Amino acid sequence: MTKTVVLAAVPFLFAGAAFADPATDEGAAHLTEVFQTYLGTTDGVVSVEVNGDTYDLTLDPTPLIALAKDSGATGTVTPLKMSLTDNGDGTWGVKQDQAVSIAFSAPNAFDIKEDFAQLTLDGVFDESLMTFSSGTGGFNGVKVIEAVSAPNQPPTTAEITVDTATFTLTGTANAAGGVDSETKIEASGLGETVTMPPMGDGQPGMPLTVKAESLTETAKGTGFMMDGIYKTIAWVVAHPDKTAMQADKAGIKTILTEALPFFGNLTGSGTVSKLSVETPMGLVAIDELGFAIEANGIVADGKFREAFTLSGLTLPAGIVPDWAAPILPQKLSLDVQVTDFDAAGAATVGLGVFDLPEGTEPDAAFQGKLMAALLPKGTVTITLNPGDVSGDGYALTYEGTMVAGPGMPMPTGTAKVTLTGIDKLNAALANAPDEIKGQASMGVAMAQGMAKPGDNGELVWEIDASKPGSLSVNGQQMMGGN
Repeated sequence: MTKTVVLAAVPFLFAGAAFADPATDEGAAHLTEVFQTYLGTTDGVVSVEVNGDTYDLTLDPTPLIALAKDSGATGTVTPLKMSLTDNGDGTWGVKQDQAVSIAFSAPNAFDIKEDFAQLTLDGVFDESLMTFSSGTGGFNGVKVIEAVSAPNQPPTTAEITVDTATFTLTGTANAAGGVDSETKIEASGLGETVTMPPMGDGQPGMPLTVKAESLTETAKGTGFMMDGIYKTIAWVVAHPDKTAMQADKAGIKTILTEALPFFGNLTGSGTVSKLSVETPMGLVAIDELGFAIEANGIVADGKFREAFTLSGLTLPAGIVPDWAAPILPQKLSLDVQVTDFDAAGAATVGLGVFDLPEGTEPDAAFQGKLMAALLPKGTVTITLNPGDVSGDGYALTYEGTMVAGPGMPMPTGTAKVTLTGIDKLNAALANAPDEIKGQASMGVAMAQGMAKPGDNGELVWEIDASKPGSLSVNGQQMMGGN
């Protein structure tokens, strides 16, 4: 049992319980049974006691972690303590306020220790949703120390700190089934120091220190299949080793099949403010770093998107030569997504791995069937959504699409690039050293010669590589053309 599964289970476990008012011994026994459905009946894991009109719940993952001792991994987690109060309407309050420490270690792999000076939660759990309908909380004084290594190699170490963070969460029923959720996080005082292993020739390991003034993040999900998530967690808890898992492959296959698609769509976006990276070459600073991610669930209409933006870039003195300083980019955005793959079809085929005899690995025919299900068209579409690189007096924008697949000799696609402020770039190049100026100026002149004017005086390059082996720019054939 890993820390990920144990901790991920905690916010989901308040399902299917009916509380009496006032609290009773019978109610405590019932709650114990409910939680043991998901965490198993191992002694010491679940404890529920009556405390006036509330129930004191303690979840101690340590006995579950001990079940994985044959792997050589060890770990400890502070018992999680919560107070549950019946609201009389199918919902109940959940409160938590404590310090938490987590430690896990695996020989020649990793050593992780996490400390939370304070972890709080005050929420309303809705029995019909099987999740929280609302909640607030936070954590303070976070310190994480990690050491990751390969056999017979010195470790890479990292120390992560967070001064304080708060979060809010909501959950509502999705009309098509499952639960829609939203979580918002605000954190301040973030830092991380990474030290790489010593290099050859006696060179010391290179330290890298990252700091951020604040972080804001919002995550939204639709159609979470909570029952399937609970059953998956329950199965993992009930099968703590490889032998037990092998003996019930049919059980997990049924659970995963019924849990599909797990969720409809998941999005996350956020902003990191006043980011700085201290390197051996000096300080790199970014005023604001934005990020976004989106993924569909295990559905036929597969989609995965990732994007980031940055503004206010500052580099160490001496890194950028004087002639290039006027054209140093100040803003940058990149937004890429992949579509036209069938995650549901691939999952259906992939679940067939549980039907293979013990010790049998998927053969080439199975792998081919899996790839055919994942890529019904034989390809995926990679889209470069509109993005830009800009600085003082100039802006380069770009967008395009590309179709690629394992059976294609080369990808095909189209793109559009525009540039404003060419005079600014040429002026900078005029001040460059001769060994740079000559070659760069020739390249810029060639590109400028292929461009066509846009509506507002910008330079435009429309690139067409939609036919295999063919490439044209603004209608001028560069290769192929048959």
